[in-house]
Amino acid sequence: MKAKFYQISIILCVCSFVFFTSCEDETTVPNPVDRFTEVTAFDTPKHCELSIVGVYSQAQSGQYPANPSPRGYPFGAASVEQSDMRGEDMMNVDAFYQITYESSYNASASSANNDAMWQNSWSVVAGANLAIDGITKAIAAGVLKTDVGEAYIGELRFLRALTYHNLLIHFARPFAEKGNNRYGLPYIDYPMNTQENIDKAGAQPRDNLDVCYTKIIEDMDYAESKLSATHAVNKITRATKGAAIALKTRILLHKGDWAGVKREAAKLVNASFTSPIGGYSLTAEPSAPFASYASNTESIFSVENGTMRNSSVNGSLNQMYSLSNGGRALVAISPIAYNNKYWIANDKRRDMMEKNASGLYFTTKYNNAVATMAGYAPIIRYAEVLLNYAEAIIRDGGTVADALPYLNAVRNRSLKDPTADAYTASKFADTKEFMRALLNERRIEFLAEGRRWEDIHRLLLDPDYSTGGIPAKAHRLTITDVLKPASPGGTPVYIIGGDVPAAALTTIPFIPYSDRRCVWPIPESTTVRNPTLHDQQNEGW
Repeated sequence: MKAKFYQISIILCVCSFVFFTSCEDETTVPNPVDRFTEVTAFDTPKHCELSIVGVYSQAQSGQYPANPSPRGYPFGAASVEQSDMRGEDMMNVDAFYQITYESSYNASASSANNDAMWQNSWSVVAGANLAIDGITKAIAAGVLKTDVGEAYIGELRFLRALTYHNLLIHFARPFAEKGNNRYGLPYIDYPMNTQENIDKAGAQPRDNLDVCYTKIIEDMDYAESKLSATHAVNKITRATKGAAIALKTRILLHKGDWAGVKREAAKLVNASFTSPIGGYSLTAEPSAPFASYASNTESIFSVENGTMRNSSVNGSLNQMYSLSNGGRALVAISPIAYNNKYWIANDKRRDMMEKNASGLYFTTKYNNAVATMAGYAPIIRYAEVLLNYAEAIIRDGGTVADALPYLNAVRNRSLKDPTADAYTASKFADTKEFMRALLNERRIEFLAEGRRWEDIHRLLLDPDYSTGGIPAKAHRLTITDVLKPASPGGTPVYIIGGDVPAAALTTIPFIPYSDRRCVWPIPESTTVRNPTLHDQQNEGW
């Protein structure tokens, strides 16, 4: 069965990626008689099922350029790692993510991380499009029942929309942008399995942001309408109705459609904070979605990493983020996050950290390092739906009292003494103060989950809460130098509620929004082959 799965994955790969990615050598080799073709990949119900799993595999285990081992692009681990490295709350410890962390990437393939994100993302889109075409034909031929086939298509459109949105937050400016020609990305929603379609894709320009977001929402609406509330086997790692709704709350938040966020969130949130669709609820302990990553009530959608298929020693979350169990500990918690004044000492999430001999802190969210490197990459949890709902209520003219229950539901489960430390409406002078607390709560709750860059990106043009660009960051060499002295005269760096000492922060400088580095360039690996995209490169590149 494994051989069949990988053969179908290869078919999805080699038939699909002519436009945006370089082709592997295997594309020039005729298929042996025992190999699947584009036709036989969809000729039985079992083969159709394997084709869907193949697209999930593409989303989980994309490769680094010119490297045959999986690195987890775009979602197996890299969506978390790359988004964290673009923000200020997690800190690069070695040179592994230096280009991303210091925003020193360029348009050439030498900026390998963003090039890999681009290429592997388009692989997912192309694979999804090919599988949609194959499943549609399988329905027409009577291979699949209509409802089964449409559910498969719902999963594929979910993955396509998720991937497009991830591309937009890295390679396009935020939805509120009026310049840069409001460039989004070419929304390719057809299979590139004929010369006609390849030529069509090669001439297709970048759609604007309005078109892209409209099509993303259309894909998610379709997924919601065709998917069941739960998946019988892979409850967290296969798309469901609830996952489509939850992702819509995030996407509409990026679009600034506050009424839309409230409409979608209301489908999953009731007075008891237990979703009527899918039965999602917050776990009692903040660590539970990670300690029990394969089975918990809070994780709505995650991407699976297993012992046989993971992002490898050079990419897995366990290796990169973990200090325990032989982890490489290459990504630390920055003192910028640790010292956050909204993060009180009496918070259980502060127990989800370990300190190494140099005095740096590391998350314990991913601790299956050497033994298996298994563990799921979290894409969206119920906690985010609640915080999205709270923000949309305020943005849409609601009061602090209206939004506070959703913020407190998330925050209170992490407080050791919620009776004493819970927020009350009187704590906030106005809705702006409440919003600052809410946005900081997102930084605390989703620390080390790759959500920080998403918030930086969507808020870049916000009149009240924007960073104005990419925030300055802590440089690990300076911090470890300050922490190194064992004598009593050493300078504290990690101080709950305190300022990070200037002596410890030879920062990686702030990058204003006007700087071209706020948006990744379309990689040269694509623009050299595609004159349309070459002429529509992001401004400044």
